[in-house]
Amino acid sequence: MGMEDQELAAARGHLEYWQRELRLDHIDFEIMLYNPGESDDQLGTCKVAPSKHRQKIILRNPRDRSEGDLAVFRHDLEVVIVHELLHTKEFPWRDHPAVGRVMDEDKWLRGLHEDSLDAVAEALVRARRGMRR
Repeated sequence: MGMEDQELAAARGHLEYWQRELRLDHIDFEIMLYNPGESDDQLGTCKVAPSKHRQKIILRNPRDRSEGDLAVFRHDLEVVIVHELLHTKEFPWRDHPAVGRVMDEDKWLRGLHEDSLDAVAEALVRARRGMRR
C-alpha cells in the first residue's frame, strides 16, 4: 500500500469515528488528496453540497508535507479531519448571507474563526487519545 493509500485509509477511519460523534451521519463524505503541488499550504478544505447532503474533504497530499508539519499537533491528520467536519457542522448558520459577508470582508475575523476551530478540533482529538496539552 502506497503512502497516499495509507493516508486515505487513515483519514477514512478518523472520518468514520468523528462523523458519528459530531452527528453528521446524514451526510455522505468523500475524501480525496490534492495532487502534489496544488494545495496552496492548506492542510485540508471542504466543499459542501448541502441540498445533496454531500461533502468532499480534500487533504494535502502526504508527499507535500514537511517535517515541520509533522511536528505540530494541529497538523495531525485526525485534527485536520475534525476541523473540516466542524466546518460542516457550522455550515447551516455560516452560510447565512450576513455571516458570509462579514467573514468574507474581515480577514482578521476569519483567522480568529479558523484558530477557534483548530482549538476545538485539537481538544476533541486530545480527549479521545487521553492526552493533555
